[in-house]
Amino acid sequence: MIQSKVDSRFLGTIQDTFHGLPPMPEPVKNFFMFLAAGFLLLLIGYWLKRYGAKKFLFDLLKKTPLGLHVEDKDQEGRSGGAAGNLSRSGEPWKVTSDRDILDKLVMSQMQVDVLVERSGQRSLAAVVNAAGVEKLDVVVTFKDLVSDDLLVPGTQVKCIFPEMIRDKKKVNAFVGVITSKSENKGMVITRQSSFGFIKRRVFARRKVADQRYIKIKIWRLEAEDYDVDFILDNIESDVLIDNRKFHTPNPAVPQVLDISKGGIALTAIFRQGGNVIARTDKVLLCMLIYQPARKTFQPHLIYAEARAARPMGRGMTRLSFQFLRSLAIPPRKRSTLFKGQAVMAMSLAHPEREN
Repeated sequence: MIQSKVDSRFLGTIQDTFHGLPPMPEPVKNFFMFLAAGFLLLLIGYWLKRYGAKKFLFDLLKKTPLGLHVEDKDQEGRSGGAAGNLSRSGEPWKVTSDRDILDKLVMSQMQVDVLVERSGQRSLAAVVNAAGVEKLDVVVTFKDLVSDDLLVPGTQVKCIFPEMIRDKKKVNAFVGVITSKSENKGMVITRQSSFGFIKRRVFARRKVADQRYIKIKIWRLEAEDYDVDFILDNIESDVLIDNRKFHTPNPAVPQVLDISKGGIALTAIFRQGGNVIARTDKVLLCMLIYQPARKTFQPHLIYAEARAARPMGRGMTRLSFQFLRSLAIPPRKRSTLFKGQAVMAMSLAHPEREN
């Protein structure tokens, strides 16, 4: 109680003391205001000199209470976005010579796709950045090593980079051969051609409008000497996509996203207790595609390789596969690859009969 009274009296004395000070003269007030403003300007000048105006404004806006989001365009370009591959006008770089193209590749750290011919089609083996040039040799560092086993010294590769304009024509590629390779770091590619233009995608992708028209089963293969008959008869598939009712596009439902002559992309849930499929895994892919003219499902059995596997959350994974070769389907399995295969075909042929 005594301590409380002492504290209250002490605080009251302090309040009275400061309250009782004479008001500050106007010239003194102005002096301190100008002094504070000058100090603030010096601080801003220091930050601009040290970090640059762009970095300063980026950090300032990032911390505003309005929740503004400002992208760092330079960082986006270096990480593979389009910004680093365009001129200041937003158009593709205009170049005049081979040396000019190579200088742009090295200085802007453009992303270059290295493709290898396999099974009659191109396969992405690596994503690289050009690090240096010496005569016909291009030194590259790995950004994403997709298929290490395809990048053997002596292998011919096609290197595709973002488009540039030369003599009013598009250029985006050159053909070369791997001269040497450093494990997980990079390699040297010797150019064997002039710069030209190559289409990135050979086969057109097609969206699947009605998921009932396509059925998918996928088994991950443990070895190259697999037995198709044994797998189809005795092993449950690791991935199953069998939508028997029409669904509007829904990311929560396993489905085929797109398909082409060279591959397929889909979202799937791995069977509980089954194999998880990762990039570069070889798979056996069984597919039924409904043929409206024949009113039946056409079966396909394909040996394929997983080119991408990305978790999407909630147990869903986005998978992309490259078709490597078609396999013969055992005659006795053509009409029994999926349960109720004939009934499904009849249902699609006569939708009015559905309850």
